[in-house]
Amino acid sequence: MRLLGDGLIAGGTDLVDETQMTSLEDLPVAVAVVDAAGDVVWCNAAARDRLGGAASHMTLAALRARALEDPGRFHLRSAPGHTEAGVEFTWVVIGEARDDHEMLTAFAHQALHDSLTGLPNRTLLDDRLHQALARASRPGHHVSVMFLDLDHFKLINDTQGHATGDALLRAIAERLLEAVRPGDTVARFGGDEFVVVCEDVADETEAHEIAQRLCEAIELPLRVQRDEVFITASLGVAVSRSTDTTEDLLRDADAAMYQAKVNGRARAELFDAQIRARAEHRRDTENALRRAVEEQQFRLVYQPIIDLEAGWVVGAEALLRWDHPERGIVSPVDFIGVAEETGLIQPIGAWVLDEACQQLQRWRSELPHVPLFMAVNISARQLRTGIADQVRAALSRHHVSPGCLTLEITEGVLMEDIARCEDALNQLHADGIRLAIDDFGIGYSSLNYLKQFPIDVIKIDRAFVDGLGTCPNDTAIVSAIVGMARALKINLVAEGVETPTQLRALRHLGCQQAQGFHLAKPMPPDDVTKLLAASQRW
Repeated sequence: MRLLGDGLIAGGTDLVDETQMTSLEDLPVAVAVVDAAGDVVWCNAAARDRLGGAASHMTLAALRARALEDPGRFHLRSAPGHTEAGVEFTWVVIGEARDDHEMLTAFAHQALHDSLTGLPNRTLLDDRLHQALARASRPGHHVSVMFLDLDHFKLINDTQGHATGDALLRAIAERLLEAVRPGDTVARFGGDEFVVVCEDVADETEAHEIAQRLCEAIELPLRVQRDEVFITASLGVAVSRSTDTTEDLLRDADAAMYQAKVNGRARAELFDAQIRARAEHRRDTENALRRAVEEQQFRLVYQPIIDLEAGWVVGAEALLRWDHPERGIVSPVDFIGVAEETGLIQPIGAWVLDEACQQLQRWRSELPHVPLFMAVNISARQLRTGIADQVRAALSRHHVSPGCLTLEITEGVLMEDIARCEDALNQLHADGIRLAIDDFGIGYSSLNYLKQFPIDVIKIDRAFVDGLGTCPNDTAIVSAIVGMARALKINLVAEGVETPTQLRALRHLGCQQAQGFHLAKPMPPDDVTKLLAASQRW
């Protein structure tokens, strides 16, 4: 173990976040952090002065031995702590018997409170919630936990800066303290998440009323650094049962908060049996997904894309399928959301990209006369985390030309993080990779994306294709999209073509390409090979 700058020791930097280090570094009390193995993994300046060179290889056992040898100079006090991820560690204060009580009190406050907002942190929250549950033994007296997450807070950080984001978090903390009852606890759980603990709640109705009051308080305009800011929050509410633990209540409130997000945000949802069932299903899906990544349970099928003027197959969209050993084929609709939230979309997406590029090269080697391209869907998390380098590596590994790859992004993905999306898409476009907006037309700012991002392809959402040839409104909308795409020199692909009538209408309107069950269903790569070799026309 070796000492690093700013009091960090190699091997344990994940236990203490940067904000805590900054607030404790210059504290006159010697403070150290000990990991579960008993090693000192962080210490502040006062501790380094006191320990000297021993700091580079100190353990909790060694500290205790020093205290026994010199009890007047080395007086240890410890307290449990844990990271936002739940990893446990131990705070250790190294003082002298005559140390000023106020200095120790200052450390205790620092260790148990969030440095940005001054609210209780997770350690103190756990303690207060544990005590509240112990007191909630009388009939008709319950503890309610409210898990609160600010809606689209990241957008404020990205567009207005972290200073504004921090000021907003402090303002929200004050607003929550003003809105709760005397004796209730408001804690910062991490990031833009807060937890409120309410004791002596009669029933779920009262708990939900308190949550609604918190929602309304947050929605009032906030003055932050001379600007007026509007923000909403999603709240999950859980009310204690006799058998509940602190972990149970926090987990249930978090599950209800997630449901509030799913139901449209800016609302409070009460945890119930349905949410419990969905939460358990989600946990089961996450566990199964982790096994699926390890055991490579995924496969790709490919849906041909037809050139409507020539009638030939000119491309294929790679579609992910999960071949679950018990449930059979699982649709992406049932697991992509969980993969996104857990970060598993990263290894899954990397595999999809690599596999699709490898398959494209196989087809182009076997059928060099077919000018085929490959379309691959990418997620928001992939866009935010170095997708350009990943794409370059896959193309190079399989000797695929950048112009043969189309990356499809939904409008929802673009909305999540506009600044980083724009940077990533510009890098990809500069490399010669084609970019497509999927499900075009169902978002409120579709036209703005065409101006802001380097888009090469528009994929018309199937909702507009459904009524082609039968619904005048759908026909008019698609006709307008075709005209706009032609004027902007953007290629157009119609999705969900399922009838001859729709196909005729698309050809009549001048749409360049299409895909759908009427043309060809998603199929294994060998079937696509046969289709290409047969030179079938539509």
